[in-house]
Amino acid sequence: CDKYPEWLAEKYETLSQDEYQRYGTQYQYFQRIVAVYKYEPDNFPRLVELLQDLQKYGQVPSEIIKELAPALEFGPDGMPVMNLGDNIFPKPGAA
Repeated sequence: CDKYPEWLAEKYETLSQDEYQRYGTQYQYFQRIVAVYKYEPDNFPRLVELLQDLQKYGQVPSEIIKELAPALEFGPDGMPVMNLGDNIFPKPGAA
């Protein structure tokens, strides 16, 4: 979350006004989410509400996600790669 203002400043010239506004709104939601985690960590309904609202503003920039989750990998489409491994679902015939 701390990288968002720096990222927005770096990308200001290359983003459209709509994109800049959308990413700025995402940053505001991240600030709200962090505040709820800090001051109301048991307020799960509020956290879910904020996370759902955040989704309305599209994919968070991959550079920001990498800061939040460094081990997360991204595919060519910019979406996170979910490597769930082979042990998620039982193999047929395994008991």
